[in-house]
Amino acid sequence: MDDLSQFLRERKVPEETIWTMEQEKIDRSTIVLMTDEQLKTYLPSYGDRLAVMGFCRRSEGNHNETRKSRLFDRLRNRLSRRKLSNDGDQNTEHSGQPSQKRNALKTMRKVEIGWMTYDNENQNFRQVRTKRGGGTRKVEVSKEAQKKDLIEQAVNLFFPDGKSLLGPITDFELDLKDYQELTFDGITTVGQLYSDTKLSLLRFYLTTKQKRSDTPNSQSTDLAPALEKPESSQNSSSASSFYVASASSASVETVSSEVIFFASTVNDGGFSLYSTEDVCSVIEDVSEESNIVFMGDLSEHEHQNLDETLPVSLQNMPSSERTKRILVVHRGQVLPELIQHFCEDGIQDVDVRIQLVLPNGALEKAYDDGGVVRDCLSEFWNEFYDQCTMGNIFRVPFLRHDYGQQHWESVGRIIEYGWAREKYLPVKIAPVVLEQAAFGCVKSDVVDNFLKYMSESERAVLETWRSDFNSTDQEELIEILDNHSCRRAPTASNVNEILQELAHKTLIQEPAYVIKQWAKILSPVRHNFEDLLTVYGTLQPTGRKILKSLAFPDTMDDRQKEIQRHLTIYLRNADPHHLCLFLRFCTGSDLFLGKTITIDFTQIQGFQRRPVAHTCGCVLELSEHYDSYPDFSSEMNKVLESKIVHKITVFSIILPSVFLWGGQFVL
Repeated sequence: MDDLSQFLRERKVPEETIWTMEQEKIDRSTIVLMTDEQLKTYLPSYGDRLAVMGFCRRSEGNHNETRKSRLFDRLRNRLSRRKLSNDGDQNTEHSGQPSQKRNALKTMRKVEIGWMTYDNENQNFRQVRTKRGGGTRKVEVSKEAQKKDLIEQAVNLFFPDGKSLLGPITDFELDLKDYQELTFDGITTVGQLYSDTKLSLLRFYLTTKQKRSDTPNSQSTDLAPALEKPESSQNSSSASSFYVASASSASVETVSSEVIFFASTVNDGGFSLYSTEDVCSVIEDVSEESNIVFMGDLSEHEHQNLDETLPVSLQNMPSSERTKRILVVHRGQVLPELIQHFCEDGIQDVDVRIQLVLPNGALEKAYDDGGVVRDCLSEFWNEFYDQCTMGNIFRVPFLRHDYGQQHWESVGRIIEYGWAREKYLPVKIAPVVLEQAAFGCVKSDVVDNFLKYMSESERAVLETWRSDFNSTDQEELIEILDNHSCRRAPTASNVNEILQELAHKTLIQEPAYVIKQWAKILSPVRHNFEDLLTVYGTLQPTGRKILKSLAFPDTMDDRQKEIQRHLTIYLRNADPHHLCLFLRFCTGSDLFLGKTITIDFTQIQGFQRRPVAHTCGCVLELSEHYDSYPDFSSEMNKVLESKIVHKITVFSIILPSVFLWGGQFVL
């Protein structure tokens, strides 16, 4: 009644009325049950009656809700205790007996068993993923089980019928590690380990390490079980991932090669790869002094689902003392992944091959004979221009908070690699930047570089200032100079001095940190770089250069000659952007690298008619069935401007008896 009395006093109800209600023990529950006429005896005012009735109903409702909440909480606690009491692995009480005491009465305990295999490249054990036949399995074992019993259990799990995706069990040395990844002794039992560690669930790892062969000829025998083809892998739509089958000899003096092959899993656990005979012939063709290493851990990458696989053919690779590496790069992620690959110091001494993966997870079926590298470099630098540089015709790197010393050094190694491998240079980077990095001084005209760095409208204003100060739009000129933090008033006499200062600040001082990191890579090999301005001019594509690089058949009929005229007119009328697209389509590179483009003619017509290019051999196939030049030009533009060419390019390998074709663009 205390809170009700307080409420009535706040409503300024007479004290006599409050005293009467207290004497008659009229509380909230009583008021809720009273009618309006009964309540009117105590509270004549209608407003007071409504207010008191509302107050009592709210209070009674809160009281009921609180009581209901308490009942529900008690019910939940009782249900949770009952659930925990039924679980033998939980540390709760059941019938007054702790779970640890109950576990002591058990003869079987649950454990987790995983699989770790030895990585020869990193010299450590790595856990085998579920998609590779590994993962973590929960099993029940006897509390008296020891090391040999756990190994037997793990072998049954990961090597059914004595085989796994990585090969037969006879190819591996077996051991067992505990939850701390320490070798488990052969005396301690599972029950003793549970008692000592007080853990709720123990985990063990089966470890496998490739046995060392006694003879070089045993390489093909070791590989054979892991290279069996599935009967129906083509119809499988399951996700696939990469595996490594290594062939190495125990005698370093005899064979020191480590060959990497690709394989993929399918639903039935088989492989999609070369036959054993093909693999053996590949191994024999590889130089004994070579060392081919797979780069890129696809099992942990976000793009690990691959619909198709590609074996790496090593038959046509030249013998070399340098290490050979295959860098796996995904379309759309070329910039960060290539930078990550080239972060390693000493990558310059490695013979690099590149394998591209499509956005849908399928491998581009192409052998890297130059076309894949050129295409990868073109995509890398186009992404680099967009994400890491500023400017118009010439671009200048700008500092990013997520790019440190290691990243910029990696970009410098990519510059050196592109030039050494394919004579490819990022020609949109201002020449003075590369000159400062490679030679330690500027040889080009800084002001000319700066004007090409500016936008077209700003460049026109500055050019007018240089030629005729009086006709310059003063307000626009001052705004442009202010955007570049110029603190001097422009006049007709100080134009060259101000432009020189602004150009040096923008092109040399601001990217000084990037230039410093590139200089570490480029200055030691500056003798490999020629006059950069001459190189820039040579690499820029023009219609005249491309026409001279075309190689048509020696004998052509009238229809083929007509297609030749169509292509000639198209290239002469094409703008620089479409010339770059044409070169990218035919050679993989958006720069003119002097490659001869062979023209072949096909009989494709109708809906399937389209230009087809093979970037590895720089071959362009054109249909003979075009009725007019507009038809030819329109179709060529659609192919070059299609996103399929740039982002979802599909490569295919054709291995004829005479030469290798690759890099086919398919619509």
